[in-house]
Amino acid sequence: MKFRKSLMPMNIQEKYNIEETLNIFSLCPKKPSLAMSKWFLAGIVAGILILVFFDHRLDEAMRWAIYIVMGYFVLHSVYDIQIGSKIRYTFDAKENAVFRSSPLRAKRKILKLEQIVIFVHSEMGSWYYAVGAKKSQFIKSYIISESFSSGKKSESNQEAYEHFVLAKIDKLLNSVTNPNL
Repeated sequence: MKFRKSLMPMNIQEKYNIEETLNIFSLCPKKPSLAMSKWFLAGIVAGILILVFFDHRLDEAMRWAIYIVMGYFVLHSVYDIQIGSKIRYTFDAKENAVFRSSPLRAKRKILKLEQIVIFVHSEMGSWYYAVGAKKSQFIKSYIISESFSSGKKSESNQEAYEHFVLAKIDKLLNSVTNPNL
């Protein structure tokens, strides 16, 4: 068990593409879903290829409806792969801010560290950690973890996330709110 725990931070660092210094902690929360997005895209492309062979059996309206839905899923998967998985959140104690950066937008300040709250957001049988401003976290929030669900693997991922990522963020928050400690 001790051997596994010693490997846990390294795996989670790679999983979330974590970069860390004394006053800065940053991660890419959507990176763990990158492999699933690639498989989903491969499945959609395979479905389109199969549909091409059975194209003559469908009427024109049905064929266009299926192609439009599949096109949407292709675009969504490509977005997740090329942009969504590279969105980075940076918690900076020196600047007392949380920054968000992506391939489409430069680094921009989204919250002050002293005003953030980290909470659990659930939807359709899964849940994730999110960050928002204390008084408006349910109006505007940002996903900072992968989705978790029931099951041993998900519980293990959740435990690793809480003990490594949330502990680091909490340490930075404490350094801002209690600078004398």
